[in-house]
Formats: sequence, C-alpha cells, structure tokens
Amino acid sequence: MYQLYYIDRDATLYERKPTQNTGIDPIVELTKIASGSNFEGAIQTNTYNTRILLDFATQINALSQSIVNGEIPKVGSHPLSASVYLTMIAADASDLPLSFDLKAFPVSQSWVMGNGYKIDNPITKKGVSWYYRDAEDPGTRWNTGSAASAGDSPVTELLGGGAWMTGSGYEASQSFSNPKSLDVRMNITDITEKWLNGSIANNGLILKRPIADERSGDVFGSIKYYGNETHTIFIPRLEVAWDDTVTSGTGSFNAISSDTYVPYFKNIRPVYRTDDKAVFRIGVRPEFPVRNYGTGSVYLTEYRLPTSSYFSVTDAYSNQTIIPYDTKATKISCDANGSFFKLRMSTLMPERYYRILLKIERDGGDDVQIHDNGYYFKIEQYNGR
Repeated sequence: MYQLYYIDRDATLYERKPTQNTGIDPIVELTKIASGSNFEGAIQTNTYNTRILLDFATQINALSQSIVNGEIPKVGSHPLSASVYLTMIAADASDLPLSFDLKAFPVSQSWVMGNGYKIDNPITKKGVSWYYRDAEDPGTRWNTGSAASAGDSPVTELLGGGAWMTGSGYEASQSFSNPKSLDVRMNITDITEKWLNGSIANNGLILKRPIADERSGDVFGSIKYYGNETHTIFIPRLEVAWDDTVTSGTGSFNAISSDTYVPYFKNIRPVYRTDDKAVFRIGVRPEFPVRNYGTGSVYLTEYRLPTSSYFSVTDAYSNQTIIPYDTKATKISCDANGSFFKLRMSTLMPERYYRILLKIERDGGDDVQIHDNGYYFKIEQYNGR
C-alpha cells in the first residue's frame, strides 16, 4: 500500500548571494559554481554552492495520526513496518559528472520560508537564506558551530548554509551513475522514525552534495527540481510504503499458465472521490483458449495472477509515475474472490486522470510482461456533500 504526503514549504540557500531568500520560487536547485569558472560573464574567484531546505511538518503530523489510528503501520526497518521515501522530480540539469551522490540530513534549527524569488531585483531578504534562519533583519544566524552540525566550514569559510544533524540514522543518500533519470527517490525511513518518536525536532530536511564535492575544484553543474510552488503535479512528496499483501486465496485458483494472456479489471469505475478507498478486482484469461468439446464456456474458468504481480499508477496527461512498482507495497493480493489490490484515492491529486499498469513476472523473472491496457480513472475532490 502507498500513501503520499506533499511538501509544506521549501527554499534554496545560495552561498553566492548569502542574504537572498527564494521561499516561493517554483524551482529549487543544487548548483555548484567552481572557482575559476565563467559565470554570468565573470571569472569566479571563489567556489559557491547551493543547498535545498524541505519541510513536511504538517504531513508528518498527519502520518503520525494515521499510525495512531491503525491506518498505517509504524515506520521502521521491521519487515511489517512502513518505509518512507523522499521523491523529487528533476526539471532541468547541466554540466553534471557521470557519477555523483546527493545527501539529506534532518535540519537542527527552525527557519522561516519567506516570499522571495531568485529573479527578484533587488533581492528579497525577508526569510531564510544562506546566512540567516529568518531574515537579514532581525538576522538570526544559523548555528553552524553546533556539535550537531556538519555545516561549520563552507567552501568560502563564511558561516552559514544551514545546520543539520549527522551520524548513524541521521543521514540518507542516493547515488547516480550515468543516470537516465535525475529524479530523487531517497529512503529517509530512519530520519522519519526519529521525527515520529520525538527523539529529534522536525525542522525538515536539507538536501545537498557531500562536503568533499562542495569543497573540491571539480565541476558538478546544476540540477533543478520542481518545488512546492510549481503549480504542476511534480511537487516534492513523501512516499510511505508498506506490505499489505493478502495470500489467503492463492490455493483456490490456478495461476494463469498460458504463454499469452489478458488481464482485465472487473470493477474499475471512471470516477472516484478523494475519500474513496477502492478495491480493484483483476481477472485474467488465456488470450487464445485451448479448444475443447465441453458444454461450458472456457471463459467461465477463473484464474489468478502469479504471486509476483504488481501494479503502478501514472498520471495520464504527463505520464509521470505517481506510484511505482514495488515488490512489497504494490504487490497484487489474492483472496477468496481472486486477484486484487487496494488504493486510497486521498493519496492522489484531484481533478486529474490516472492510468493503471500491471507488471507480471513468471518463471523466476525470466518472463516479465507489462500490461498497459488503457485502464483510466479520474479523481474528484470530495467536499463532504
């Protein structure tokens, strides 16, 4: 099962313009300007980095309440626990190396989002910046000298750039090697578990390059991600995933054995409301049934999908994957009525169309088929009437 939680606020911290706020910019970015490079028509005498602040405070509270209500398992590393992933969609990139890493840490101090844009001239100084947690006035500096922060020595040796916690369980990372996609999907289960149990305050995350990459003379280019103000479906989100698979009915049906077969939905509706909790029933039949001389129809024989079958949900307009295939969280179940999966419609944005895809694996993974048979539905906002 999947539950999505969308970001509350974000901002980019610019070392080159250390008092600038960009709290309502639709794009957040990780950029490194290396010393000696030509930037905006001038040779740079210092190296400058950017870092991204992300905050899901109200969403973590909502997740906590869902766990208390028994709607979602506890977050953790136990096989029956839920895992949490940070997902961000890349908008643009340039001058990137073939391989690089990104890291995320829990922010150790509170901050004010502000209302600035990167293109503001003069720059907006009210809100979080590289130097300040709130604004140039009153000017509350980041406590980068704290023992809980690794940000005490930026490249230019100017204090700033955020404050964050480090150590085992306080770090998440993702590696990219000649990637086809620059999207972030980073496991932050350990950090989220600490927010939920109250062992650390929830001031959000800081996303950045490793310190060694920030300080080096190497070119690391720029990656731009859609932010909270993007006005698209590509808003940063948390994906909470857990295994809710039911297998009680697998002994009651034969798994489809034909080389070619057709899965189909028995009960899909054209429209769902945001408060719906839908159960999608799936049938499957041979594409070319074997001839026989019985009096009954071969189409009345019920089959189930193989146990290694999964679903995915994409946005129908943009083709963006909203819920990815997952060997646990999107595994298709089987009960006394056959193959099925559950989907909470509150996890999807309203007033959009979505498409369901099926991934079916057989023969130990040697036979993998993706079925995209045009199964669409729309989500409508439920307003309590």
